[in-house]
This record gives sequence, C-alpha cells and structure tokens, in this order.
Amino acid sequence: MKFKPLNLVLAGIIGIGLAACGSTDKKTSTQTASARSAGGSSAGMSQPPMTVDFYIVKPTLINEKIEVSGSLLANETTEIHPEISGRLVQLNIAEGKFVNKGALLAKIYDGDLQAQLRKLQVQLEIANTNEERSSQLLKIQGISKADYDASLLNVNNIKADIEITRVSITKTEIRAPFNGRLGLKNISPGAFITPLTVITTIAEVNKLKLQFSVPEKYGSQIRNGLSIEWF
Repeated sequence: MKFKPLNLVLAGIIGIGLAACGSTDKKTSTQTASARSAGGSSAGMSQPPMTVDFYIVKPTLINEKIEVSGSLLANETTEIHPEISGRLVQLNIAEGKFVNKGALLAKIYDGDLQAQLRKLQVQLEIANTNEERSSQLLKIQGISKADYDASLLNVNNIKADIEITRVSITKTEIRAPFNGRLGLKNISPGAFITPLTVITTIAEVNKLKLQFSVPEKYGSQIRNGLSIEWF
C-alpha cells in the first residue's frame, strides 16, 4: 500500500508523454497531407503553350534617298562699285547682256590725272638729263658722289609718281571682274559716283550651283563625291 502513489505518478507521466507524441504526430501528418493536397492540385492544372515570335536577320544593302528642295544660283555674283569718286563720262552697260572678263563697263573723268601724268613725264625727261650730266661729272670728279646720288634719287621719285598716277587713271575704268551677265543699271552718264555707288550687278550664269539643306541626322553621311539627282 505504500508504493501505490508512486505507481500513479509514473502512470501519469507516461500518459502525458504519450499524449504529447500523439499531438505532434497528428500535426505533422496534417501538414504533410496539406502539402500533398496542394502539390496534387498544382500538378493537375494545365497551362497553355507560349507563343514566341522570332525573325531571321540577314545583312542587306539599303539605298536610302534623301529628297530635299533647293535653288539654282549663279556660280558667282557681285555688285559693281567704282574704286574712286568722280563724274561718270561713259557707261557701257546693256542690261541682260553677256560680257567677258575685262570688258569696259564705265569710265570716270580722268582729265586732271592725265594732265598730271604729262607734267610728270616732262619732269622725268629733265631729271634724266640732269642725271646723265651728273654721271659724266662724277667720272671726272667734277661733283661729289652725294650730288650724283641726289640727281638719281630725283629720277626715281618722279618715276614712282608716274606709276601712282597711272594706277589712279586705271581706277577710273570700271571693268567686268569675270565673264557673266549684267543686271539692271542704277545710274546714268554724268552722275557723280563714289565707292559706295552700285553701278550694276554681274552674275556668272554659264556655271550654276545648287543650294539645298540636308537634315542634321544625315550630316555624317555627306561627303565629297556623292551623286545628286535634281529634277
């Protein structure tokens, strides 16, 4: 009778242990069953096949044409101005006429320059005579070398003045700078003109150039030698 309480305690401990194991096994079995049920349901679902588009890429030559609008312009065009001021005494401008390079278009009065040129030419003759005499005197030591150099310098100065006058006379002649067609004349004979006066215009129409703009994205493709068709 003394050992009865001990047996009851042991029996209670064993009972509690068996209950705990049973609860754990039941929980594990439940989780396993749920997982199997979910797996079976997923495996049982059918998915449609995927549609895939694909392209076969092959190298090929692409000729891309750029169509732009443009304008035909004369190869050269300019306004005709005189180089010096003066009164216009001659005008040879036929509007719309084709002229060659160097053709005389207009003439400014140059009477004063011509008179100055004749005066300088006379002075040059006298200076040449004096220089020859000085040269003869120098040979016999009749004058010093400095005196002869002064006479020679006078000759050279007069020659330079003559050349300047001739250049000024040339500037009174207004000539065509290149072959081309004349435009409208803006003045009449007898008018006083200055370097700011536009006498007429001239355009080189036997050669034309095409002016057009290309979009910026094609800028890297533009180079010398590209063929251009215009219509």
